[in-house]
Amino acid sequence: MTKNLLLTICFSAITAFGYSQNKFVFTDTQRIPCPPVSDQQNSGTCWCFSTLSFMESEMIKNGMANPPNLSEMFIVRNNYYDRAKKYIMLHGFLNFSQGSYFIDNFAVMKNYGLMPEEAFPNLKDNQYKISHTQLEKELKNFVDSVGNDNANYVNPNWDSCFNALLDKHFYQIPEDFEYNGQRYTPKSFAEQYCKLNYNDYIQVTSFSHHDFYKLINLELPDNWRNSLFLNVPIDEMITIIDNSLATGHTVLWAADISENGFDTRRGYALLPGIKKDNLDKKAIEAYQALSPEEQEKISTRLTCPGIEMNVTQESRQADFLSRKTTDDHGMQIIGTATDQNNNKYYIVKNSWGTYNNYDGYIYVSVNYVKAKTTGLLVNKIACKDQLKKSEVEF
Repeated sequence: MTKNLLLTICFSAITAFGYSQNKFVFTDTQRIPCPPVSDQQNSGTCWCFSTLSFMESEMIKNGMANPPNLSEMFIVRNNYYDRAKKYIMLHGFLNFSQGSYFIDNFAVMKNYGLMPEEAFPNLKDNQYKISHTQLEKELKNFVDSVGNDNANYVNPNWDSCFNALLDKHFYQIPEDFEYNGQRYTPKSFAEQYCKLNYNDYIQVTSFSHHDFYKLINLELPDNWRNSLFLNVPIDEMITIIDNSLATGHTVLWAADISENGFDTRRGYALLPGIKKDNLDKKAIEAYQALSPEEQEKISTRLTCPGIEMNVTQESRQADFLSRKTTDDHGMQIIGTATDQNNNKYYIVKNSWGTYNNYDGYIYVSVNYVKAKTTGLLVNKIACKDQLKKSEVEF
């Protein structure tokens, strides 16, 4: 989830003025409580910012009125260490970058714990902005020098040097810390204070090159842990999102945001289509009867409510295999809304600060989600029917 790091850098600095000429009128129909919008700044760590917001939202759902502001860089630091170990064991045949996936946060929580940001700040010493371009370069050069395919010997003490390099960019992880008058280790803080269970959550996707209702290893560069996804048909993927929101749980959403219809500045995302103005019912029906490929030839970017292109399992699959749909960015779905024509949208929380018309939130059409989702992470309660079909224990 890092292809659009350049977009992240640019949009983090954008203010909302100049984008007030919206032709959409959105009415929220559900909005689940979540922490304030944050800013990943010049880093490809959307996967972490979105997931920690999800974790904090889960704590609110579980009855914690004021959940801790969890430290993203505690997760990032430990995740880099895990990734380096695997990279070296695989002789360098592994993607090593800033990007990662939702479940990696839960893996770090399970293995190392969690920390509040006040005990492990995101910014070290005199840093004024999160920026990981140089960090990524230094770490990649190091792991290549130690364990690429040309290395005949790996020094068993490589991790000491690697951790020293991490110390340069992050704080050292303390053995324990104080929070709300109590002392915790990172693991006891996760287990006793945050009380999130790794096994309560599952990743979901929808691609037909794998069997449906199976746990699959989805071919995404940032899925370096080879974590599994429950593969379901496209309409059931939408049902799972709706089930999650209906039970008060937010959803983690990974998607392609490089499409022309993803207008982050104005705060909405739709597939191309046709405007309904000046079209009679017969013309609209004729458009809707076309295949997605035929519709694409005559569709234009929608700047007001209209009729979007059709999305099918086949069109979604074709876009993934052709790399028209790629794994760009991780965000959090926190509710639903409608526009003035009663079309349904999901309210998506981004992590680029409060830069746009909706203070950092984006209204995303159902069709856009159907077409451009690469993966979800949800509480298992949202997909209990699909888990039964897959014979996976709920």
